[in-house]
Amino acid sequence: MIGMGEKSVVVCGKRLLALFSILLGSAVQAFPCDQPIMISNWSLCAIANVSAEGGAADWKAVPAWTREKTISAYFENEPRLLANHGLCNAKFHRVVLCQPGWETGDPDECSYLICSGYYSSVFGKEEREAYERDHPTAQ
Repeated sequence: MIGMGEKSVVVCGKRLLALFSILLGSAVQAFPCDQPIMISNWSLCAIANVSAEGGAADWKAVPAWTREKTISAYFENEPRLLANHGLCNAKFHRVVLCQPGWETGDPDECSYLICSGYYSSVFGKEEREAYERDHPTAQ
């Protein structure tokens, strides 16, 4: 027979094991900001046009690595959503959604920082190229 003290140790051990498995499972997930943000590592997720029929055919429009369960959970396993609103970091297999209205989000959130940084760099590049095209002799 197991005494009361031994039983509480077993229960405590089981709880610690459950907590450890939860922490380990969450560490495998694709959190976008578990390392410093390098905007140059991020690009649009769409690698092709989404299909007219939708469904499983839309997976051709996004990188194959986004099918992993830990990653696809971030965009509800909807490749069309990822293709239309997602940014992908192929180097570290991370995704973030920049759905309409992201600009009104919390400026301290990871997704806000990535969306803001990416679109700022894209628009800044376009403006710089337009200026250089309009003023070729400017230094």
